[in-house]
Amino acid sequence: MGFVVTIRAMGSSPLREALSRLVGEGLVTFEGNKGFRVGGLSREDLADIAYMRTAVETFAIRTAIERGGMEWESGIVSALHTLIALTRDTATDRASLDAWNVAHDRFHEALLSACGSPRVLEMQRRLAEHHNRYRRIFMGENLPRQLLIDEHTNIADATLARDADRAAALLGLHMVVTSDFYARVLAGSEDAIRAEIENSEFV
Repeated sequence: MGFVVTIRAMGSSPLREALSRLVGEGLVTFEGNKGFRVGGLSREDLADIAYMRTAVETFAIRTAIERGGMEWESGIVSALHTLIALTRDTATDRASLDAWNVAHDRFHEALLSACGSPRVLEMQRRLAEHHNRYRRIFMGENLPRQLLIDEHTNIADATLARDADRAAALLGLHMVVTSDFYARVLAGSEDAIRAEIENSEFV
């Protein structure tokens, strides 16, 4: 654990506390007498994340459409504008892709922000973070840019038109398309990922 502490320039107790929180969120695993390490990746886990995100977000968007006002609508328009700009122009280096991930998450948060349930929003945030683990592993692997723009624009248009059925259906389809894409990428990389995780250093 000393190597990580040196890099983080922090004591072991705060680091252990932070890692314990990540264990609670399922992002890190702990094994007795060994320590902490990043949780594994699998197609089954990816499908489960997509299933839960679909359940949570399609429920929340219906409620947000019922309750949302002009400020909510403006937030969606602004978040979509930023996401489209970054989707068109983002390079494939890590910093640029991290910025795209932030914009993508903020768009989904904007869609649901008027649902009125802090617990639902917190659950959505945690599930999105689980999804982002897969994006970060496959940095540079993504769906065609115009498809990403069209999907998110269609979701926003249906939401702003207060068409709850269409918005929920498009949001659910978006989850399926995205997760199926990363499942195919994962299937082609499972051996390398498995070796990387098995050889990862406990901390």
